[in-house]
Amino acid sequence: MANAANSKQALPLKGVRVLELSHIVAGPSGGMMLGDLGADVIKIEHPSTGDTARSQANQGNTFYTYNRNKQFLALDLRQAKGKAIFEKLVKRSDIVLDNFAPGAMKRLGLDYTWGSTVNPRIIYCSVKGFLPGPYGDRPFLDELAQMAGGIAYLTGFEGKPMRAGASITDIGAATYGVMGILAALYRREQTGVGDCIEAGLYETVVFWISQYITGAQLSGKNPPPRGEQTSGMGKAMGWGVYQLFPTKDGTQVFIAVTGNRHWAGLCDALGFDDWKNAPEFNNNRKRTAEKWRIAERITEAVKQLTYDDITTRLYKALVPYSPVGTPLSILGDKHMGEADRWMNLKVGDKALKVPKMPFSMSGTQEFLAAKQPAFLGEHTDAILTSLGYATADIEALKAEKVVLRSKQMLNIDGPGE
Repeated sequence: MANAANSKQALPLKGVRVLELSHIVAGPSGGMMLGDLGADVIKIEHPSTGDTARSQANQGNTFYTYNRNKQFLALDLRQAKGKAIFEKLVKRSDIVLDNFAPGAMKRLGLDYTWGSTVNPRIIYCSVKGFLPGPYGDRPFLDELAQMAGGIAYLTGFEGKPMRAGASITDIGAATYGVMGILAALYRREQTGVGDCIEAGLYETVVFWISQYITGAQLSGKNPPPRGEQTSGMGKAMGWGVYQLFPTKDGTQVFIAVTGNRHWAGLCDALGFDDWKNAPEFNNNRKRTAEKWRIAERITEAVKQLTYDDITTRLYKALVPYSPVGTPLSILGDKHMGEADRWMNLKVGDKALKVPKMPFSMSGTQEFLAAKQPAFLGEHTDAILTSLGYATADIEALKAEKVVLRSKQMLNIDGPGE
């Protein structure tokens, strides 16, 4: 086993240098993904404020979650000396990632047009509200994108759209941005030239609901929202069994039957021998037509069983099922624990678990939190030294407030050292 572990390849982006100029979720999550994959990520923050997430009233959970595997440089890009430092960094880097407001990089004079003259191999990626077009200069946010893009309509109730409970749009758009970065890195091996990538929050959500857009064109009408009063994913997607059922011990189990094999397994699990091979239930269309009749019988059967009883039966019968997970229950989930799907963070004297990226590479070293979230500008001195700045020069830059090395992790409200 030891030899097999030692033979695994280094992380795939080892040696790739990234400059991350970002805040809150979208940009930081993209930088985190690149860092987890082995890239050398330098997070650049304004000396007086830092990442906005440092001052959010949420105990730092957003900042801690998305800022592992980075170095931290506090640099004022509005000052000429700050821009000079940034230019030195761009010359030796591969990627610049930002989620600033539309046009911010151009107003700073540090956009891709400028960067590509400094380093023709540089790849820029901007995660923004909209891709180029009529709305391209509008500021936008995750929840707004969920509203405009249609997913809030589909998720909520009639007349009461509902956003998803997580920052899915920010993370989704960042993921597509990273996909574009990886494609650009691959092509650069042949051309030697970088690229300018944009990932849009709005377009991400529209992409996610594309099957419903297709359905609306075929039917000529909008699908009903999925809120409890009007929901029917089983009906909408042609599945006869696709919903939550209450168990004997007061929990719920989601059971999904999407094919005849699942149906046969469910009938075995619940003792529905009379239905297993019945012609009236031998395909999805027929089962969907009898959805409520089927659900009524399953409900009565499942209510006689504990959650452990029914899930043991479903597991043996190879029927898809799920609990209703919560953040606390997932922390104790057997699969996440035994499959080694957690990274360990150390925040002060508190140990935290954060999920690894949701894919594995069998021939590659494990994804680890090699670098912990850090103070604003914690690595400023080391980064400037690597660029050739002498100690006296670094101290002078601090005095001029071009750079900063703070001793604060959160709630930045004034200068540090």
